[in-house]
Amino acid sequence: MHPATTPAPPRRSGRSRRTLLSAALALLAALLLTPALAQAAGGDAAGTWVGAIEIPGAPLGVQVTLAEGEPWTGTIDIPAQGAVGIPLEPVSVDAAGVTFVIAGVPGQATFQGAVDGDTLSGSFTQAGQAFPFTLERAEASDAASAAPTPGPDVEASAGEHADPQGRFTIAVPTGWSASERDGYLRVEGPEGPEGRMHVDVVVSPGSDPEAAVAEAWALTAPDLELEEAQRFEPPSSPGVDRTFVATYESADPDQVFQALAQVVGDETYTLLIYGDLAMLQRRGAQLDIVATSFTITAVEGSDLSQVEPRSAESVLGELRDYLTWAMDAYGVPGVSLAVVQGGEVVHVEGFGVTQAGGSEPVTPDTQMMIGSVGKTITSMLVASLVDDGALGWDTPVVDLLPRFAVADEELTQRITVRDLLCACSGVPRRDLELAFNYDELTAERVVESLRGFEFFTGFGEAFQYSNQLVATAGYAAAAAAGAPYGELFEGYESVLEERLLGPIGMAATTLDEEAVVRRGQHGSPHQLDIESGEYRPIDLAYEGLVYPVGPAGAHWSTANDMARYLITVLSLGVAPDGARVVSEENLLVTWEPQVAVSATDSYGLGWIVSDYHGLPMLSHSGSTLGFSSDMVFLPDADLGVIVLANAQAANAFTSSVALRLVELVYDQPSSVQAQTEFQVQQIAQALTEARQQLQDRVPLAAALRYYGAYTNPALGDVSLRIEDGQLVFDAGEWRAQVRPTATDADGEASGFVTYGGPYTGLSLRFEEGEAGATTLVIGNGIVSYAFERVR
Repeated sequence: MHPATTPAPPRRSGRSRRTLLSAALALLAALLLTPALAQAAGGDAAGTWVGAIEIPGAPLGVQVTLAEGEPWTGTIDIPAQGAVGIPLEPVSVDAAGVTFVIAGVPGQATFQGAVDGDTLSGSFTQAGQAFPFTLERAEASDAASAAPTPGPDVEASAGEHADPQGRFTIAVPTGWSASERDGYLRVEGPEGPEGRMHVDVVVSPGSDPEAAVAEAWALTAPDLELEEAQRFEPPSSPGVDRTFVATYESADPDQVFQALAQVVGDETYTLLIYGDLAMLQRRGAQLDIVATSFTITAVEGSDLSQVEPRSAESVLGELRDYLTWAMDAYGVPGVSLAVVQGGEVVHVEGFGVTQAGGSEPVTPDTQMMIGSVGKTITSMLVASLVDDGALGWDTPVVDLLPRFAVADEELTQRITVRDLLCACSGVPRRDLELAFNYDELTAERVVESLRGFEFFTGFGEAFQYSNQLVATAGYAAAAAAGAPYGELFEGYESVLEERLLGPIGMAATTLDEEAVVRRGQHGSPHQLDIESGEYRPIDLAYEGLVYPVGPAGAHWSTANDMARYLITVLSLGVAPDGARVVSEENLLVTWEPQVAVSATDSYGLGWIVSDYHGLPMLSHSGSTLGFSSDMVFLPDADLGVIVLANAQAANAFTSSVALRLVELVYDQPSSVQAQTEFQVQQIAQALTEARQQLQDRVPLAAALRYYGAYTNPALGDVSLRIEDGQLVFDAGEWRAQVRPTATDADGEASGFVTYGGPYTGLSLRFEEGEAGATTLVIGNGIVSYAFERVR
């Protein structure tokens, strides 16, 4: 199974040019990762200046125009971000030098420098980070000629590309380029050792999407031989008549090909996606930005920014109807729901049972794991400590945790608390280290493990989600509050209770699993069973993998507690009883976009920050081995919702309930129900295909060839043994059968997966080396781990 996901149909949310500019500014802040801007001495500062901020390994080109007056004014262009004419204010020019600030950018992005003849140089600072900059005076004509202009076979870098015929627009992320080819547009990512990736856009007459896709491949890659692996027609976005998606297989399994076609009237708009797997694993978020930004001019978007929302109470009946229908469609055993608005709890309710096959009902006081929704709680905790000066957003992590380190010593000294929470540092998801080692991991070992983590991208280049980094932020907060090294987990629990859980009144929220079991009012974790297609309970002990990274998502909570938390968030830091637990200023810092996730979503500090049809919307989802959650709030409507479910990978369900509430409150036509019907159909189809491909057992001859002990530096020791004729994978913390997938014409298995236990579907393969040495490889592409056989 490829880690690349099928792109969702592009969103069209009526974004204004101002909104797109705001996204570009947010991306700038993320790219610079809290950098700092320039120093200048007065001199003859008026005019246009062209140069770069010298970020190590990735200079960022800028063009600054300063105009003398009372007061001085100025603008800045950042071509790599597609940002043009961003105001500078205030601008100060005197004998001491030149100072100007980029307006509207988080972190006080400031240039301070001096003019020396035709050179303006100094230091750029943003959010505590500093880099030198050098600008040279440019004549207006030189500045104009420096700006790239799109045209046939001419590349344009970053920003937004507009079709010359006015049919569509599409984003061009940092480091990407757009070039008009013969009959199509290519948006191409940076080429590197891991390969390349690009998106081709073809507009063709007619309303047959399948024919349009075939013609598009023939136009853009006439010599490419592909075999269609899967096709489906998801529900179309409003204004789109029909949507068609196809995925393909090629001779190279490490290449990914997909097609997305949308019919609007008598034209079909086709996106062809190509990528080397390793490149997609590093920069998949940038590909998401391109795909989700595609906007067809003929399709009108909606803008809800001036719409008066209905009260949540008035739509509760319709919301409950949808929830119970969707819960049944997905087969989720139990759910708890809380809706808040205007500083009050509008509704809390439990649905279903705490364990499939049982009779104990879920109530608003049933504890469930909230997964990564807990990242927002950790972010608020850090903000409260910033209020008291115990730490700063831009405090170097080594000042709080001296044993913190990454592979690059220079970065070790520069990485700040902010960087741990922004999902913009370039450190990718490394959850297998948790799955294989959680019995041995401690908070301190998690912190120390970062030394061996590879950075997939540079700071701010792409969204990269890391549980270990957010956990380290929580442990840094504990250290700042006085917890000694060696007691960081306990210190986090203590400071969280003291600063947030107690004052907000979240008495049932905890990271103490033993206390949850003693209380005796919790949901059981469930996973989807391949054979039956139903959710089955799993052992609560398997949830142990989240505790070493507790601040990133090991919290248990209830609908009632999370309602109080949502009221506190919407009240900008004031708890339901009126006590302030965090300042408005620092809470709002956590909502500032740091790195783009898609065309309409960015990641802040522990929050997803979105544009929902012109409305600011903040959210986070969570998923553990047996629970799912989604929390969404809209500041403009003073509305929030939390959905908790005792089922793994049920975020399609939990998020749909939250979004259905938003649709109802804003009187929007429902897209959620059609999407749910489609998702349920896709899940059933995927389970059927999995059952068809899975073989009963590894043939004994092969099992005898593979059994034995293996070791990997990151994941530790595992063993393969034969029990009752079945090859069994034993990781220590958990066990699973090894099953072959569908065999080829020669009867050889095309691959192997784990089956049973908490990690069904983990990809395995065996490689034969010199002298018959066998290597066990888990994963695909650059997200893989090689286990050497122990003789």
